[in-house]
Amino acid sequence: MMDEYDVNLDGLLDREEFAEFIRKLTADSLCSISLKLVITLVAAPALAMATKRATEGVPGVGKVVRKMPNALYASAITLGVVLVQKSTEGVE
Repeated sequence: MMDEYDVNLDGLLDREEFAEFIRKLTADSLCSISLKLVITLVAAPALAMATKRATEGVPGVGKVVRKMPNALYASAITLGVVLVQKSTEGVE
């Protein structure tokens, strides 16, 4: 990856080449982190509440889900989403 920023092809990155390399590297990282943050903080709790409402009518499971506080249920689902994200980090 660093080879594409070595403009003068001397095998070393000078100050300007290094600055451009870091800009590109941090821009890609920021985009990836931002997307995961939005999924974790917004989508996962919304998904948790939707699944809670859907499972409240299921016989047997519904009674347990109804008794569980929303905050605990949303936290558990969000934790599950975070674990799935962590397990797929190196898969791309």
